[in-house]
Amino acid sequence: MPTQPPRYRPPGWREPEPWAASKGKSRQQRGYGREHERMRDRVLAEEPYCRECLRLGISPPALTTVADHIRNQAEGGGADRSNYQGLCTPHSMTKTARESARGRRRARDA
Repeated sequence: MPTQPPRYRPPGWREPEPWAASKGKSRQQRGYGREHERMRDRVLAEEPYCRECLRLGISPPALTTVADHIRNQAEGGGADRSNYQGLCTPHSMTKTARESARGRRRARDA
């Protein structure tokens, strides 16, 4: 059985994580160009506090740092103002993780 000779790896080298691989599309190709930046600025000006924190009655962080799609673009969400909300980073990351898990399940079941 043929084997491949060992490869030299410099100290500290690690295999890249699977999630770190680029899908090959720029942010503009994914729909996050100039119009998205304008909408992001508008959302953050109109909603300086996290919508989810306010709903839960939690004292929100001073300023929201993320303009989030309520329904993500991969699931058919649009780029109009009614599909955006202001979220703090922890709530945005939690929501993104749920959406990513749904996407992986869809891909697996397809």
